[in-house]
Order: sequence, then C-alpha cells, then structure tokens
Amino acid sequence: MSLIHYAWSFARRRALLALSAVAIALGVAVLFTVLAVLNGFLAQFEGTMRDFSGDLTVRPLPSAWGGSQEIETYFDSIHSVQGVATVEARLNWFGLVGRRGSRALSDPRSSDLNGLLLVGIDDFDWKPQDDPNALPPLRLGHAAATRMGVSPGDTLEVISFQPRPGRAPIPARLSFSVVESFSSGQHDQDLDRALVPRSSLLPLTQLKTPFTELVIRVNDGIDPESLQTSIQEQLEQDGLARPSWPSVQTWRDNAGNFLRAVENQRGMLVMMFFFIVLVAAYQLVATLTLTVTEKRRDIGVLGALGATPGRIIRFWVSLGTLVSFFGVSLGLGLGYLLTSNLKSIELILGGGEKIFLPEIYQFEEIPVLIDTYSVALLAGATLAAGLVFSLIPAWRAARRPILQAMIRR
Repeated sequence: MSLIHYAWSFARRRALLALSAVAIALGVAVLFTVLAVLNGFLAQFEGTMRDFSGDLTVRPLPSAWGGSQEIETYFDSIHSVQGVATVEARLNWFGLVGRRGSRALSDPRSSDLNGLLLVGIDDFDWKPQDDPNALPPLRLGHAAATRMGVSPGDTLEVISFQPRPGRAPIPARLSFSVVESFSSGQHDQDLDRALVPRSSLLPLTQLKTPFTELVIRVNDGIDPESLQTSIQEQLEQDGLARPSWPSVQTWRDNAGNFLRAVENQRGMLVMMFFFIVLVAAYQLVATLTLTVTEKRRDIGVLGALGATPGRIIRFWVSLGTLVSFFGVSLGLGLGYLLTSNLKSIELILGGGEKIFLPEIYQFEEIPVLIDTYSVALLAGATLAAGLVFSLIPAWRAARRPILQAMIRR
C-alpha cells in the first residue's frame, strides 16, 4: 500500500483532519478573492488610464510654443523612434460649465456651475466652415451628464479665462451642443471631463500653440517605459526638450500616487491575509501531533514490521500534504464561486443596496481578474506551509521507540 493511499484511508476516519482542511480552505478562499478584486482593480485602472491618456504623453516646453507648425515638428521627431504606433495632439483647458441662459453664468463664483476639464481632440467629424451657425459638439461623461441633468441636444455654455501676458486674464464664453455621453469605466473621469473638437477650444484659450500635450500609443508587445528615455533623448536632440524639463511621461507617471497607493495596499492585504492562511495551516501541527499521540501503537506496529524512521516521516508528511491539498482545492473552488457572484453577494450583504459605491471605488462594477500566476503562487505557498508544518509531528512520530510505542497506554 502506498503512503498516499494509506494516508487517504487514515484521513477519512479523522474528523479533525477534515476540519483542518476546511480552515485552510476558508483562508485560501478569502485571499483568492482579495487577489482577484485587487488585480482586477489595477488591470481596469491601467486599461482606462491607457485608453484615455495613452501609453506615453509629451508636454512641450513653454518657451518653445510658437505656432501650429510645431505639431508636425513634434510628430516627425516622435515617429522617428522605433516602436511608436500613433501620436495624437490634445488641448486641455479648464472651464466652468452651466446651462445656456442660466443666471449663474453671469457670476463665475456661483455654486451652480460645474468645473470640467475640456479635452480638445481631433476625433470629431466637425468643421466650423460647414455651418457657421452650428455650435461645436461636446461629449460629456455619463456621471457628469447625470449630475447636471443634461441629455443629447442640450446646449451648455463654458466660462473660462484667457491668459494675457503681464495683465489680468479676461473671462471668455463659448457654447457647445451636447451630442452624446460616454462612459470610460472610471467614475472620476466620467465626472470631470468633456470631449470637444480641439479647433473649437483655440478661440477660448488664445494660446499660440494648438496643443498642450501629445498622446503616444506604442506597438503591441512594447513596454512604454522602454521608449520613455528614447523619445526624451530624440526630443532633446531635435531641440524640443531639455534635460531639466521632464517632457515624456508614462501612464504610470500620470497615474501618480493613487496607483502606487493601490499597489502598496495590495501588498499589505496579501501579506495580512496570507498570515491567516498560515495560521490555518499551523493547525496541522496540533492536529497531527494529537493524532500521533492517539496512534502511537499503530506507529509501533509499523516500526516492528520494518518501517524505517524515514518512511514513518514520509507517511505523516504525506498525510499533512494531503490535508493541505484538499484545503487548497476547496479554497480555490470557493474563491472562484465568490468572485463569480460578487454582485449578488454585495447586494445580500448590503441588504439590497450597493456597498462598493462608484464615487469612492472609481468603477461602476467590482472588477475581477483571476491571475494564473497569483493563483499558482498562492496554492504553492499554502502547500509548502502545510508540508513544513507536517514535519514537526512527523519527526516526533519517527523518534518514538518501537517497544515504548507498543506497550505504553
């Protein structure tokens, strides 16, 4: 009879060993769920960041702003770097937005106005010369549209301030027609951004340069950070950047401290919940030690029949590993069941109400990503912990004298 088969026959008759497996399963299920949610949060955050801000962004030197021909100069310089797929010019400008005709528009200090980041892009089939009386189109984030109570076809007026060198800025107004709302999947972006034609923002800003940043997307399979230095050096070589001016930033740089905080929180939570798994696995020491004490005669019989101390150790280690394996398997299955039904579980725990509010956790739904590497690492670490904790009672069983084990009550 093999050690595994004998250990399985032994484990089926011990309820305490089954309880140890359940304890390990609960710890593994909780850690599996935490990893899946945090990995999903980071993956979706990266996706929305890179979808909106690109893989890399280039901010021009303020002293280099001279005219529209600089766009082509920047484009040529950036496209000369191998690995760059596309480059898009954007004009970002902050404005206060309200309904057209509202009295609040006459007072920029009014609390009825909503601050929005106007993002001027070229992805609009709109030209002012087609219809001089037509208002520029505006795409409003879904959360902002809901908060302001606007729908497609409504007109919004933007109040901003035009900078004047050496003098106080002057207020300026511009009207837009809401054509649609968009959802980026990230609540804060849908709440404070509006997309408009880049050309329509120029009269509002009065800037000489028609862009404030260039959004770069790299080819598939290329790490954006690997191109950051190359693009910076190329811009410096073409006189479009200086070493003292960090012109090129990756999406991680744009994410800032929020991304680093989430990554640090993931590390802390994984460490904390893995200690729970270790505590559950440590129960094997007590359970197997108690089992060794109860089965001392069986151990003595095995020794009398020729079982070496090494074989006895392998038996108890096999028993502990078997319990850990069933605990890990049950825990992974339970964790998958939890992550597959998080929405229902959230409503049950919240009494029919959402617990994870989008204005706090950024996303409309709880993101989930089951990472194969993380799951394998969790399973391997738990099995290794069970094996190590099984060595203590196994060593105790092997060192017991055969005669003493057989005659002692």
